[in-house]
Amino acid sequence: MSKKPKAELERKVQRLSREVRRLKSRRPRKITKRELQRFLKQDKTTKAIAKHYRVSESTVNRKIRGYGLTRLRKRGRKPPVKRPSPPRSRAKWIETKKYINDLNKAYRFINIICPPFKYINPKTLVCSDKKANPKGKFTTVGVYFIVEQSDVFFINYSRIRYSEKPASFDEVYEWLKENIEDILGVQFQKAAFAIEKIIAFTFLLPEKKPKAIKAKGGKRG
Repeated sequence: MSKKPKAELERKVQRLSREVRRLKSRRPRKITKRELQRFLKQDKTTKAIAKHYRVSESTVNRKIRGYGLTRLRKRGRKPPVKRPSPPRSRAKWIETKKYINDLNKAYRFINIICPPFKYINPKTLVCSDKKANPKGKFTTVGVYFIVEQSDVFFINYSRIRYSEKPASFDEVYEWLKENIEDILGVQFQKAAFAIEKIIAFTFLLPEKKPKAIKAKGGKRG
């Protein structure tokens, strides 16, 4: 078998795998009594709970009655929660430490994890040691994202394998843009926190582990 048909077959397999993951990520989630009770104690709206489980609001209400649970809040619109306003930057590439510290001023993180690269493009969220997209081929993506739990914000990190065989930056990045939200939704569907915002991407080979750049710690105010 020539190399070209084999490469085409591998790409088809990857596309099918991505489609299967995408379809799985949209399936309704199982509604357990314990988790549903926790959402009600957190004063979540029926609409928000239905969105989390990927079901209708009537299904949520039926489960609430079936489990014998009661709401702690009165019916009606929940008062809006004022969210932090992340800083805006017109610069194409800025220093990663400055980018993270500016986010900290808005969110007041209880922890800070800084991507181990010197620069970041705030528009694409790509990190690099030069003011340009990283060159070479990669197998793994590091994703940094802000999460919220009980009105407290912190930075979380997840490492996602794209393929065993290294691929170009453009290929990995296009796949990432299309699938990252679904992937994180599946990975952390049982987590106690909510994903607020994705803030950075790093492109890696597993054997390469650059030293972390420390950012200035946040202070709760």
